[in-house]
Amino acid sequence: MNYQELFVFLKVIEQGSFIGAAKMLNMPTSTVSRKVMQLEKDVGYKLMHRNARTMVLTEAGEKFHSRCQPLYNELEHVAIELNDELADPSGLLKVTAPISLTNDLLAECIFQFMEHFPRIQLELMLVNRNLDLVGEGVDVAFRIGDINLHNWVSKPLIESTFSLCASEDYLQRRGEPLHPHDLYQHTLIVPRNTSVWHFEEENGEKAHIDCVARLKIDELKLASRAAEFGLGIVNIPDYVVLKSIENGRLKRLMPNWKSHSRKVHMLYQKRQYTPVKVQLFIDFVMARLKR
Repeated sequence: MNYQELFVFLKVIEQGSFIGAAKMLNMPTSTVSRKVMQLEKDVGYKLMHRNARTMVLTEAGEKFHSRCQPLYNELEHVAIELNDELADPSGLLKVTAPISLTNDLLAECIFQFMEHFPRIQLELMLVNRNLDLVGEGVDVAFRIGDINLHNWVSKPLIESTFSLCASEDYLQRRGEPLHPHDLYQHTLIVPRNTSVWHFEEENGEKAHIDCVARLKIDELKLASRAAEFGLGIVNIPDYVVLKSIENGRLKRLMPNWKSHSRKVHMLYQKRQYTPVKVQLFIDFVMARLKR
């Protein structure tokens, strides 16, 4: 079935005549008549008795119209809603991310997004564990490290570099480690999801430290504060400790050794059509973080 012919048929009934439909559609009356005749041929039934000025629906035409008109109205309604959404995006957007990543890296970007799109409501689920994304109805997720999720698109955002650091107070009491293996003689503050620390020296030597933590914690900002307090050595992302290092509250250790970095990813569901609000958020975050 040609849906343009169906559209013309519905407009003839709406206008009450072929001439009225022709004027409304800005096409010749003969073209309107031809399209209705072709529709009748396609469906296999006579739909109306007609002349140039009037038309009367047959029984088949009445039934066909009563079924098609509500579907067409719904299609028009959906098209109007979509146009409104494209012009002024709205609705609820559910986002999940680690706490420190949000506080130290994403927060300003998220606030700017809300400023740009005031009709989009954001629900932020900040947790330091991997949620059931489908069960929680998540639209966009931020995760750090390796990603292995089916039916989700993963976009790498940034390479998160790490710094091994401690306070001057701690170093005066315990001394400064010069080699990763020296860390076994020190007090360590360890994030729960990075209990093995990986290092590589400038000449290519590698070392892997299985941490025995005095303090194990799943919130990176608090781990940084514990190190500033002098409780031990931390190895956490630069976006968390950069200000503390710049202000002298923490000192970088073992400058010849580089701690392994981890990628920060943004995830969203793989589907044929990504909702406008989701695509806007993805594009907005990507553009801001590239700066």
